[in-house]
Amino acid sequence: MPYTNPFRMAVDIGMILAFTVTALFVLLPGTPPMLPDAVLLTSSGTASQASTGSYGVTAASKGTVSIEPTTATATIGVEVLRPTVKEASSAAQAVLADVATALVAQSIDEADIQISHFSIFAENTGPLGLLNENPTRYHASNTLFITIRDLDSIDAVLDAAIDAGANNIFSVDFSLPDPPVVETERQTGAGPRQN
Repeated sequence: MPYTNPFRMAVDIGMILAFTVTALFVLLPGTPPMLPDAVLLTSSGTASQASTGSYGVTAASKGTVSIEPTTATATIGVEVLRPTVKEASSAAQAVLADVATALVAQSIDEADIQISHFSIFAENTGPLGLLNENPTRYHASNTLFITIRDLDSIDAVLDAAIDAGANNIFSVDFSLPDPPVVETERQTGAGPRQN
């Protein structure tokens, strides 16, 4: 049946030509590859050139390294209440000096003992509300930040600080001395213990 619609005839001819060219491109030998040369990542981490026309495959893996912490940091506080600012400040400083002496006696280096906070403020309330006698007392607090390098001594260090007058242990945190080195060991699988 002859075409009566020239537009329909042009569409049909275009489709036939497209299918023919595609079939020739796929079936004829020597057709250049559609994908560029791929680069394969070898298990040793080096790159190698893949053969022409092959598909590149990249394999990724994840490893963990378990390393025990070697240092600890503790935040230790001293708080006192006294009727005057001068008495409160002096008492807090005296207790803090005793705590620092006790820490040095536990082999904590003086460079690892730092004052991290001091505050003083008026306080005119007690457990039952407003105070009727001596309505204003002064609350002074000092806080020390210490580094403990011998983890086996943590209990003894904290006990010594409390015995010397520290009445707040805010936190004890454990850490690694050099996190970038640990990360490198994790990536290379060279850590002391692997899971």
